[in-house]
Amino acid sequence: MTDEQEIFTAAQLREHQDGYQARANRELLPHTGIVRDPKIERALSIRAVHYDPTECDRPDELPAKSKDLDKHRQIQRIEGTQVARQALENGDMATVKHLTGDTNQRADVSGIQAIGNVDDLVTGPASIIYIYAEPGSGKTDFALLLGQRWRHHQPGDALVASNIQTLEETTEWTDGEGRLRDGWLANYGALDEWIKQDGEPTENEQTPKLFIFDEASSHAAGGGAQGYETRQKMGPLVYKIRKYGGSLIIIGHDGGDVHPMVREQSKVVKKDGKKEATIYDSIRNRKPQGKIAVITGIPPTDWRFDTHEATAWSWHDLRSDDEGEDVSEKEAVEKAALYTVIRAKQQGMSNRQVAEFVPWSRETVRKRWNEYDRNGKHTEAVANVEATIA
Repeated sequence: MTDEQEIFTAAQLREHQDGYQARANRELLPHTGIVRDPKIERALSIRAVHYDPTECDRPDELPAKSKDLDKHRQIQRIEGTQVARQALENGDMATVKHLTGDTNQRADVSGIQAIGNVDDLVTGPASIIYIYAEPGSGKTDFALLLGQRWRHHQPGDALVASNIQTLEETTEWTDGEGRLRDGWLANYGALDEWIKQDGEPTENEQTPKLFIFDEASSHAAGGGAQGYETRQKMGPLVYKIRKYGGSLIIIGHDGGDVHPMVREQSKVVKKDGKKEATIYDSIRNRKPQGKIAVITGIPPTDWRFDTHEATAWSWHDLRSDDEGEDVSEKEAVEKAALYTVIRAKQQGMSNRQVAEFVPWSRETVRKRWNEYDRNGKHTEAVANVEATIA
C-alpha cells in the first residue's frame, strides 16, 4: 500500500467510524484510534457497550450515549492530544488523517429531485407532521430527512431533540441549572424543561425547536397503560410545543388512535415504500383524507441512527417528586382537553371515543360538549387554543 493509499484509508475509516459511510458501522466505537492506552481504551469500551441511562433513576439528566458523558469527553481530549502530538513528532500522517477525517469520503445522497417536495412539507404552515407506515417502509429515516431539511432552513441556533437515543444529530442545550445536555429526551418531564428553556413566549423570543417523537413501538402506542397515557397526554404535549413555538414530527405506527388535536393540526404522511410517500390533509379511522401530493425518489437521510433501536419513552415527569405539582401543566391539560372534546365531537366521535383522549369521563365529555353546542360556552377558550397551536 502506498503512503497516499494509507492516508486515504485512514480518513475513510474515521468517516466510517463516525457513521457517515453507506455501510453501517457495527464494529467500531467512537474512541477507536483516538484513545490508544490499552487500559483506558478497554475501560471506555466496556462503558460504551454497557451504558444504558434508562436503567438510572434520572435518565433525563444523562446523555443518550456514553461518548457524551463529561468524563468520557475529557479523557478523549487528553488521549487525543497525546496521540496527535506523537503522530506529528513521528511523521505519522495516517494517524493525523484519521484524527481529522475527510468529509469527501462521506456517502453521497441520491434522489435529490425529491428534496424540493420535502422542503415544501417542512417549510410550509403546518408545524406538526404525522408519519405512519408498516414496519420496514423507512418511516423513521424519512422523519429524520424531514428533520434534516427543517434544520437546513432554520437559523444556526435552532434546536433538534428526539427520543431516538442513537440519533447523532440532536442539538446540545443548557438546562435551568446551567448543565450542558444533549438532545435525547426520554420522558415528558425532560421535554417540558427543553421546550420551556427560553421562558414564557409572551416575554421572551423563542429559539426554533423541533422534537422528533417516535411513538411507533409499544412504549407509546397501541393498547395497555402506555397506549392509554399516550392518548390522554398527546394533546397537552402538542399544545405545549406549539405554545412555545416548537415544531413536531410524530412517527406513528398504523394510523390508528391518532389524537384529535394531531389529526386537526398536522399534515399526514403515509410512507408507501422506501422511496415513496403520499401527503394527506388528515386521517380518520386509519384512512387518510384529502390527498395533497406524492413524493417519489426519496433519498436516505444523512443523519445517523441505529435502525434497529427500540426507542424509549415515559410519560412520567421525573422532576415531580422534587418540584411538586406544576400549575402550568394543569392549565395545559385543561385547555387541551376542552379543545379536544369540541373538535372531536365536531368530527363525529362519540362521547366514549372522546373520553379515551381526555382525562374526563364520558359524562363530563357530554356536559362540556352541550355547554359549547347548546349554550355557546367555551368559544373563547377554544379560539385561544386554536390560535396557540395553529
